[in-house]
Amino acid sequence: MAKLAEQQQLTVEPNPLELHGSNVGFTLSAKLPVKMMKKGTKYALEVAYASGDATKFVKGKDPADKTNAGTIEFDGDKYAGGTEEPKISKKMNFAYEEKHEQGFVIIYGVASKGKKSKRFGPIGVMSAGSPVVGVATTSRLVKNPVDGISNAAGKSPFAYAQDGWTKESDKTTSYNINFEQGSARVTATTGDNKNTIDLAKAAFKAMASQFENVDNIPEFKANGASSHSPEGRVAINQNLPGQRSSAVGNQMKMMMKAFDYGKKVKKFDFQFDNKTLEATWPEFKTLVQGSSLNDDQKTEVVGIVDGSGGFVEKEKKLQGLAYYNTMMDEIYPKMRYAKMDITVPGTTKSKADMENMLDKIVKGEEPADKLTETEFLYMAANNPNYTNRVKWLEKAVTKYDTWKVNNNLGAAYLDVALLTKDNSYVDKALASFEKAKGKKESGEIYYNMGMAYLMKGDNAKAEESFKKAVEIGAGDNPAMTGLLNGIKGYYAIQQATSRDDGKYKEAYELLASAASTVPNYFNKGLAYLLEANDYEQAKASFNAAAKMNDKDATTFYALAVVAARQGNEGELTQNLKKAVELKSDLKAKALKDAEFFKYKTKASFMDAIK
Repeated sequence: MAKLAEQQQLTVEPNPLELHGSNVGFTLSAKLPVKMMKKGTKYALEVAYASGDATKFVKGKDPADKTNAGTIEFDGDKYAGGTEEPKISKKMNFAYEEKHEQGFVIIYGVASKGKKSKRFGPIGVMSAGSPVVGVATTSRLVKNPVDGISNAAGKSPFAYAQDGWTKESDKTTSYNINFEQGSARVTATTGDNKNTIDLAKAAFKAMASQFENVDNIPEFKANGASSHSPEGRVAINQNLPGQRSSAVGNQMKMMMKAFDYGKKVKKFDFQFDNKTLEATWPEFKTLVQGSSLNDDQKTEVVGIVDGSGGFVEKEKKLQGLAYYNTMMDEIYPKMRYAKMDITVPGTTKSKADMENMLDKIVKGEEPADKLTETEFLYMAANNPNYTNRVKWLEKAVTKYDTWKVNNNLGAAYLDVALLTKDNSYVDKALASFEKAKGKKESGEIYYNMGMAYLMKGDNAKAEESFKKAVEIGAGDNPAMTGLLNGIKGYYAIQQATSRDDGKYKEAYELLASAASTVPNYFNKGLAYLLEANDYEQAKASFNAAAKMNDKDATTFYALAVVAARQGNEGELTQNLKKAVELKSDLKAKALKDAEFFKYKTKASFMDAIK
């Protein structure tokens, strides 16, 4: 049996072995010669991993340091007389220690029959013609959420609370001016004109007061209609509606000039429907139906209007009615008007006006309450200058000491710390987050605290904060969902114990909708790489990370690993060379890395790390 065992075929998957979490798991398949197993016999394969240099291993000599991984046992009674080679596959594993990075898989064979047994070995395992050497620690490349982040392009990787700012909707107001019979002159004593004029003046004054610079006052659009009552000469009535609409327009322009609207007056756009002669009849008939006339009288009037004849002929018939004076009192005055619907863009301050006001607030020339909390938050979150964010929010918190302002001030401090590498801002940020947390607990606050602790190198507190952020959730802040998905994906990778336990799939699915940061793109690629089912997806994600930060050495190192697994020597060389140029420490890592074992004797590999 021992002699035949020399013909056994062993396969190890994966080769090299891989670290997932804190575990090294692999499947060993053993195939024995057909006639090796007989009744009453047993054969065992004791599998171990020996730490150290594989080139110094001597067959048959026990290594100084080995770790048991598992045993495969064949029972001769099961295979005796069979025509197929006995074969068993079994999953094995061992807990990883740093000493295991370099090493090799060995087996001991134990053949026995009855009370007799023979143990031989150790033998270095060859799998598909290659020695099983080393443990690939690629899973340790996982990037924490601050590893490689950047805000240099003006986009913050931190969690700003929603500002709640919205642009005020356009508002349309109707202004109706009445006229005396046959007149186009605007007088305050006619109808309700005084009240209408006062309302218009108040509206223009309020609009002007909203803007530091008159040129920022929004343009107006005015739509309207004008009409005349159906009495008097045709020559007068044809021109009267146009004259009345022009009079109302001029009245509005005078008001605008009174409040220093400047050149904006010229951009006041008038569009009037001037109803003349026959065009007035539909409105006239509507007013008739709402008058005090009885039903028979209403029918008679409508009959005249809808009957034959021209405008003058119909007017004469109406004048001949016994109740004509009632119409003159109730209906005709309502036809003498010009009405205007003015649409004004929402009176929300422009960005330019708010920025000008912020400058004055920072200088102490204006009090902080000149802007609302939402205006402070909106302007800070949308300004790419992080120093400005800090200055503005430091002023905001003196008036609006809310969780949102404190959180966003802390996020702005972190942005300055990230950009300037001045870690004193991290402590300021943590102080702001503690104040914010005292007012309300939110996902944004705990997420930012986690990022701050990572920036200080306190991984335990960071994990505690991130878990709390995930527990609270994103609330009504859509951006938080992407940030939290990045955290969840990061921890899913760390929780994986094998290629196929589902954690890597969970990770890249979460990271597919995570915030667009270097660590999120990188970790998505790493999850695909470690699952080992779709290397093209891994490559695409790593390339996306490299596009965001072409100085990140680890990204190019990971691309070299992908190329090694795909057997693409050219891409391996190109990416590994780039990685080593960016970070010389990676040269020593590459020399030990089991991912590159097959390439270590090649000139291209040595050229890449020279």
